[in-house]
Amino acid sequence: MFMPEDILDKETLDFLIRFVGGSASALTENAFVAYAQQNPLLFGKFPYNKPMKELPYWYQFIVGGISIAEALAGLGIEEDPMKVLEGMDPKTKETLKEFGKGLRKFGEGGVLYTAPMLTSRTIAANVPPGTIGSREQRSRQEPPAQGIVVKL
Repeated sequence: MFMPEDILDKETLDFLIRFVGGSASALTENAFVAYAQQNPLLFGKFPYNKPMKELPYWYQFIVGGISIAEALAGLGIEEDPMKVLEGMDPKTKETLKEFGKGLRKFGEGGVLYTAPMLTSRTIAANVPPGTIGSREQRSRQEPPAQGIVVKL
């Protein structure tokens, strides 16, 4: 039977699993946006509203929650905290643990997308426009005062 490990080394496979997980989260968020653009009357209704004006929209939190749930479910299957896999055939048990490891990495990839996305959307919602000037505006400002350096 063909296995991806036969072609790719472990680090490359791990990267690809996380990359696909992050891509799936980005596509999920874009699906929410596309649906809302096709139905503009949805804005202001859940999940196209904000819990507070300083926070991102609910659908962005939902995408992050899905990623976290995938990572935690994968971790639970991989680690088997309730020992439900004890009575299973060793080969089936190992296959389930490998599935759990893959699911955890997939979810981690989604979290690696959604955490910065939520952070940037929160910052963008809370920094008023024009507070951070363009490069031209900053270069026209007076340079900082030069001090005297004294060695002791």
